[in-house]
Amino acid sequence: MVEIMIIRAEKEIGMGCCGGICGDGFIEMKDEFKHHDPDRQLMGEFYRRLEATYGDQILINFLDPRNIFAIGMYFMKQVKDRHIPLFKAIKHFSLHIKYNAVFINGKYTEDLENCDTLIEDMLYA
Repeated sequence: MVEIMIIRAEKEIGMGCCGGICGDGFIEMKDEFKHHDPDRQLMGEFYRRLEATYGDQILINFLDPRNIFAIGMYFMKQVKDRHIPLFKAIKHFSLHIKYNAVFINGKYTEDLENCDTLIEDMLYA
């Protein structure tokens, strides 16, 4: 099974850095994370495409970049399963945890359109 982690901003009302007071003054709490909607839409389409293509052969986890504990556990599991070396896990954890980041068995991928090659290599290796 291939484990995929997608870093995506969650839409949680009232969980912003400033509690609704931003550079332009007070904003409605329901609109606080509206600027992330296009990114969430992109990642949702990516998720649906992978689910339709691979089904039960993959496990996809969406994680908010603020959830450092769960992200760390993902990388520890990938190191334990020998998908990536410890040094690479530390590098990814410290440099690549950002919105829309995708990790496939611990390997960082920037190309969402061509990640199928990496998934298929891992499935049929």
